[in-house]
Amino acid sequence: MIDLPDISTKQKKQIQTFIEDALEFNKTHNIFVRKSKEDVYDKDVIDCFPLVEKITPNKTVLDLGSGGGFPGILLAITKQKNQIFLLERNKKKSYFLKKIIKKLQLTNVFVINKNITKNNTFGKFDIITARAFSDIENILKVTKPNSKTSTKLLLLKGRDEKIKKEIKLLDKNKYLCEIINLKNNTTERNMVIIKMR
Repeated sequence: MIDLPDISTKQKKQIQTFIEDALEFNKTHNIFVRKSKEDVYDKDVIDCFPLVEKITPNKTVLDLGSGGGFPGILLAITKQKNQIFLLERNKKKSYFLKKIIKKLQLTNVFVINKNITKNNTFGKFDIITARAFSDIENILKVTKPNSKTSTKLLLLKGRDEKIKKEIKLLDKNKYLCEIINLKNNTTERNMVIIKMR
């Protein structure tokens, strides 16, 4: 059984099913670079959980480049009071996301199988999440149509040094940025929180 705090037994079972199905689908469709359940748990579930914990109820969430479902499907499982929109341009990955949503009977999550552009018409969201999607400046540019003044961006990023370089390029009068170091045993991991000033 998945060992995560503050989630129900049902949610733990759903995460377990999700991991098993993702690994099975991966054998023939190559949606991520993982070989075992432990690998997915350590490098994906644990990695995304600090972001999951930052999501407050009743907010709409847009997850950029959902890929194999991290953090998007995790959010859908653990945040039942939120509407989660998974943006994934790859047809194969979108098919898997729709398949797992149906299997887990998740009613709060929707897949957008499109590419995001700075002229997109996906609507506005309270929270925008991304993991290994793009640099911060580009994320802000392409999500401009999806942001309100109260929108918060939660981005899972790598090295602190690289993040600081990306943040330097932003207009400090416009954006407020916070870097939170996530204690990760395998790689350097940080979460960047961006709000409008």
